[in-house]
Amino acid sequence: MKEIRINNFKEKLFYEKLDNGLEVFLVPLKNKNNYTCMFGTKYGGRDIKFFVDGKLIETPTGIAHFLEHKMFEKDEDPFHFYQKYGTDVNASTSYDYTAYYILGNKKYEKNLTYLLNWLKDLNLTDQLVQKEKDIILEEASMYKDSPDRVLSEKLKANTFINDAYKNKVIGFDDDIKSITKEQIMCCYNSFYNLKNMFLICTGNIDVSLTMKIVKECTKDYRTNNSKIEKYIADESDKVYKDFEEIFMNVDIPRVGMAFKINKNLFHDLSITSFDLDFYLYSLVNIGFGFTSDIRDKWLNDNLFINSNYRILSTKTHYVLEFYATTYKCEELIKEMEHYINDIKIDEDSFSRYKKVWIASEVKSSTNINSIKYSILDDILDYGEFIPNKLERINNLSYNELLKVKDALSFKNKVVVKIKPFSNKI
Repeated sequence: MKEIRINNFKEKLFYEKLDNGLEVFLVPLKNKNNYTCMFGTKYGGRDIKFFVDGKLIETPTGIAHFLEHKMFEKDEDPFHFYQKYGTDVNASTSYDYTAYYILGNKKYEKNLTYLLNWLKDLNLTDQLVQKEKDIILEEASMYKDSPDRVLSEKLKANTFINDAYKNKVIGFDDDIKSITKEQIMCCYNSFYNLKNMFLICTGNIDVSLTMKIVKECTKDYRTNNSKIEKYIADESDKVYKDFEEIFMNVDIPRVGMAFKINKNLFHDLSITSFDLDFYLYSLVNIGFGFTSDIRDKWLNDNLFINSNYRILSTKTHYVLEFYATTYKCEELIKEMEHYINDIKIDEDSFSRYKKVWIASEVKSSTNINSIKYSILDDILDYGEFIPNKLERINNLSYNELLKVKDALSFKNKVVVKIKPFSNKI
């Protein structure tokens, strides 16, 4: 087992990759009464195509989320089990992973044992699959009435041509209806195997006890010796659709803008993926964040009521998404198009931002959930935990930031508007 100092703090991460392939990340924290554990698989809504021993398997959209639902079909319901011990339990499916997690302050051994045994098997019948379809279709129907969800999903659908980010994690209705027991079992056997899974535990935990439980619970885990490979889509720089207008039951219009940026633009910069990510986040946060001058100006000019942004990172592209609630869609779009091509970042702002980021890392170093998701993000984005973030952030240079800025291109753009039905002619 490796002991890894986190940013040279007293906190340590204990890491071990078991012979069965499971990666275990443990961060014990003193003076904590509670703990959290996440048991997950690197399999999410984007993984609708994959290879098994070289054979391409294609599945419907939404199947990862469907499988998450069916994992709750146990002799003793997980909610009922954890309720007995005052422990919170839930699960989630993203584009890139599915995770099952608990948060408690007692009965650690019992709770962790159940979590590890929970995903060990899956018993399905055609009747259970059919029953779940109605439940998920109802859930999907509710999301169709959420303007923010519709805007986010439509922006991705219009940005990507081949990458499965274009699909809904929950799936499209016809695909949900078409899911079969055999398809679910194929995905379960392919991705719910320990070679593709991880366990993250932080807080009031004992490392030796945890490893004893993990090894005992996983010693008889079923194995899949097939070669499983994810399908990597060949994604164009072009967008699928550069403009769309949607009418919904909203009081205030919304606008979403996405800029699709090929990572090859930064090929000559010779910087790591982590550093490149940080430079891009710095540019966007300084340029559009809550303390940016342009945000204050746009608020004072009543160009929007509220706004936020996100950055997606795929194997080949970054996508900068900008969202706003606004009565002045056209004016805001024009301002955005003008500003984004001429973002001005001074060295003092960059230095301040690095200090803010470092302070955030320090603050989160003793938060059990922050540590958990920091580990998760690292293993998904970089394939390993990054232990020395403070040092790496501190060493980032303003000159390199300017090189990243100069390499950017915002020509591949998508705009989606959501307007009230009253505006429809």
